[in-house]
Formats: sequence, structure tokens, C-alpha cells
Amino acid sequence: MALGAIRKEHLSKLIAAVRQGGRFFGPVDRGDGVCLADGVARDALTLDYANFTLPPKRMFFPRSEVIATHGGEGMTTTPLPEGKVVLLGVRPCDALALAYLDKVFLDDKYADPYYRARRENAVVISLTCPAPAATCFCTALKGFPAGKAGADIQAVDVGDSLLLESITPAGEAFMAAHAKLLGKPAAAQTKARDEQFAQAEAKVKAAAVQVGPDTAAMLAKFDPAAWDALAQRCLGCGVCTFLCPTCHCFGLYDEQVGQQSRRLRAQDACAFPAFTLEVSGHNPRTRQGMRLRHRMMHKFRYTAESFGDVFCVGCGRCIHRARPIWTFGKR
Repeated sequence: MALGAIRKEHLSKLIAAVRQGGRFFGPVDRGDGVCLADGVARDALTLDYANFTLPPKRMFFPRSEVIATHGGEGMTTTPLPEGKVVLLGVRPCDALALAYLDKVFLDDKYADPYYRARRENAVVISLTCPAPAATCFCTALKGFPAGKAGADIQAVDVGDSLLLESITPAGEAFMAAHAKLLGKPAAAQTKARDEQFAQAEAKVKAAAVQVGPDTAAMLAKFDPAAWDALAQRCLGCGVCTFLCPTCHCFGLYDEQVGQQSRRLRAQDACAFPAFTLEVSGHNPRTRQGMRLRHRMMHKFRYTAESFGDVFCVGCGRCIHRARPIWTFGKR
């Protein structure tokens, strides 16, 4: 484990150093929300935000990508992604989501080569939450405002500096490579970090959101009437799926482009009617209530049975951005 501190005024030097051998993505406020942007300058960086509008999973699991082409002389597989990437500002909930996606795409038997290449080429620097939003509920699951899972380096904003702590060998190597820009954390900075952690955790724990036995009992009931009632407030638009940092369903599609055909892998959503539509025309989930039930069962039960974890990190995007159709407790 390596410890260090970098003054914010030196972040421009760090960005320049990273770009000599790779790409740097950092948080930028585009006016309609904060996003991970490439080619960002230091003066464009913002460190005052609740979370990214879109989850960083898109950096490793794109909305769509071409995985093979066919031009009449056989199928050509798309080369694996190359080039080093540094992601600054990933919140702990989204970093934890990457750890969950690793369980899906880095399975010992069925590892996804494109996802694996992106993960191996990336250094994820998480930024702890000094003031969680009212819609955050990470502590109701396995997350914390200062959680480390899924990240290579943990960064803490302590005013004029960022305190850095390596978590993985890749993070330690990154800090060693840029050691000239790092100083030793002062005692006052370490104290400020610890106080920030305690205050942030107390705030998010105060949120009246509960994910526990009652939720599990509700999800265990295959009552069509109850799910159909909930689904009357669901448009089936799939926004909640694309905003979720752990949703990972996808489809494979072939399309013709001129004289060439290509195969794409694209994210999909179980809220869509065509998600389970069979070639025969039969659809085992004909009603939106059935599709809604499946999504909740998948996230809160099936993943727990398959991977040992509920695939929800409490980021709150489905509450803040997608408008909830139910509430887990009084808000």
C-alpha cells in the first residue's frame, strides 16, 4: 500500500504525464450533468459533484461495439482494445459496481476478452463522497462513502490537496510512476480525511431507505396482480437499466453496411417487450409487470444466488434520474 498527497494545482502536471502514454478521463460539468470526459484540462475539472449522470460502466461495457466484420472473405474479429486509460473521480458506489461486473465478465470459464482488456488497461481512481446525496443508500447494501472495492487508488478531497492510497498493484505502480508529484500526507490532512469519512457515513445511514428482509419477501412473491399494479407507472423505456451501474444484459446483432456486414454487441434491457421475444413469436413475458418483476428478481435475488451479492450499490440514480415506481421506505 502506497500513500501520497497531490496538490490540486499539480493535477495539470499529472494529466500531462498520463497523456504521454495514454488517455485521461476526469469529471466535467457539461451543464446537464457531470460526466467522465476525455481530453479535459485541469481548469475544466470539477470535484464538487454528487455523482456522474451516467455510470462509468460504459468505459468497460460500451452501449454498443462492433466485435466482428465480414467483407466476403471470412469473418474478421475486432482487435482487442489497447492503450492505457486513467479514470479520475469514480465514486465508491460505481467502483463497487465494477467489482460486481468483474464477476460477470471475468468468470474463470467464460471471460469476456473485450471487457478484460479494458479493465487491465485502466487505472480507476475513486473519489470518496464528502456529502452523499439524499438519494444515496450505499450503506444499506455493501457500500460506504469511502469504500475501496473495484478501485485501484482511493482519492480523498481535503481542500487544497487529494490524499491518495493505492489499493491494487496497478494503483501502487501508478503512484510510483508519478511519485515526483506526490508528497507525504500531513497529520492535519489525515485527520480531516477521517472526520470526513465519519460524517459522510452518518449522513447516508440517516437516509430512510431500507433494503432488507421485507424487500426480499416482496420480491419472492410471484403475484401478477401486485407487479402489474406497479407496472402501471412503468413506461418500459429501459432508462433505469442504462443508468444502473451493474445492469449488464446485452444482445448480439448482425447488420449490413454497404458491401460489408458487421456483428455488434449492444446493451439491452429486460424492460423491453422484445427482450424475450422468440423467433416463433412467443413471448414468455407478455406484460410489463412480468418484465418489471424479472428485473427486480434478477438484481436482488438471482445475482445473489449466482454470485453471492445483490447487484445494487445504492447509487440512487434510479431514484434521482429514472423516477421510482416504488419506494423502499418513507422518503
